[in-house]
Amino acid sequence: MERRFILKDKDLRIPCILEEPEYCTVRRCIIGVHGFCGNKDSKILVDIAEEMGLFGAATVRFDFPAHGDSPVTDWELSLRRCQDTLEAVVQWAHKAYPYVDLCIFATGFGAFVTLASLNDLEEISGGIRLVLQTPDVRMAETVLRMTQMTAEAFHKAGRVTVGATLKRSVEVPYSFYEDLRRNVVYDTYNTPMLLLHGEMDEIVPLDHIAQLRRINDRAKLVVIPGADHQFRGEGQWDMVVDLTRDWFEYEQVLLCDCE
Repeated sequence: MERRFILKDKDLRIPCILEEPEYCTVRRCIIGVHGFCGNKDSKILVDIAEEMGLFGAATVRFDFPAHGDSPVTDWELSLRRCQDTLEAVVQWAHKAYPYVDLCIFATGFGAFVTLASLNDLEEISGGIRLVLQTPDVRMAETVLRMTQMTAEAFHKAGRVTVGATLKRSVEVPYSFYEDLRRNVVYDTYNTPMLLLHGEMDEIVPLDHIAQLRRINDRAKLVVIPGADHQFRGEGQWDMVVDLTRDWFEYEQVLLCDCE
């Protein structure tokens, strides 16, 4: 059962989709966090929601500021606004489902925001289980590549529009790049997390993810053979969905841990 709604929190207006299982009691709540230039209807988030619904999970997906159906009049894109948005959704989910496990599936930039907010998220929820797909732990470098400019040229321009071929392009101010550059998401996390990465990822180098794995003894890293950043190969999406289900259900994966 799907319900679309606007979550209002202070000055935020967050477009959300809630899906609940129709024939069983909710056993856990999963928050789907999209990547940069993505939205709450990203294919992987929809697939995760469908799969986990079969196992009694409610899922909520949302749009970051300047993405998807978020208001055109929303404030300028900033990392803090994205963090506030994620934290508001987690707070809502914790209140809506106070007695079930809370989980997050985040991809790319969404994983960066999740890691940057992790201490606050755990304080809200009291404990959270994570799956991070291709976490872009050096997001500032990625944004710079997307602008196809040097940092000096970007600073001079002030702002750049990226994703012109997508459903909704994103206007990126230089201040957002500076936000990302100043925030280092490598830390000694105690949160159990599953890191999923494509062997042939052309955007996020594997060694960035391996470094994140090495500083967290409670993390598992699974490298999908032959997969690029979009996991376009046959069966690769299915593998991501299956691994995510196993982690959220049992906090374990059948594939070996790779570094």
